[in-house]
Amino acid sequence: MEARKFRTGDRVHRKSGGPIMEVVKYALEHKAFVGDDFSVHDVVCIWYDDEGNRHRKVFDQRSLYKLEADHGLYSVKD
Repeated sequence: MEARKFRTGDRVHRKSGGPIMEVVKYALEHKAFVGDDFSVHDVVCIWYDDEGNRHRKVFDQRSLYKLEADHGLYSVKD
């Protein structure tokens, strides 16, 4: 069984390139005879484009890597 690599709020980037994104949660998936359960490998990510539009998409965690220890797209720094 594969382990979950990310937590809510982690900043991630696709290995193939693209925008910096934030992990929202692990995606729900339907399992026969069990019902809905959170995925072990699919994460829901959000990001904002240059015009400030919010985007949301599900990615396989194996296609992402964590950027840094800070959480949130808009963290406050002193």
